[in-house]
Amino acid sequence: MSKPLAVIGRLQYDAHTRIIDVETGYTMDQVVEACLAPAVGYQARHPKPGATLLVRPTTDTDDAEPFPRTMTVEEAGLRHFQQIDVFVPQDQ
Repeated sequence: MSKPLAVIGRLQYDAHTRIIDVETGYTMDQVVEACLAPAVGYQARHPKPGATLLVRPTTDTDDAEPFPRTMTVEEAGLRHFQQIDVFVPQDQ
């Protein structure tokens, strides 16, 4: 059974972080959509329209490996209020 969880989303090139409600059953693609919804068109732009966005845990060096797009929040082991980055990979 999927459970609600709040993460702190940091969208590439956006000066704001946001608390994003997700479900433990969401895939990383669904997490991306949840992070974009309150930001793009309001306070931020899509980092690169048409490009695929990925999710990774936030680190001091911004170099953590992204989660696979089909991995769920539960499989990734994300915790309540954990900060994540939503970003365009360099090869796009």
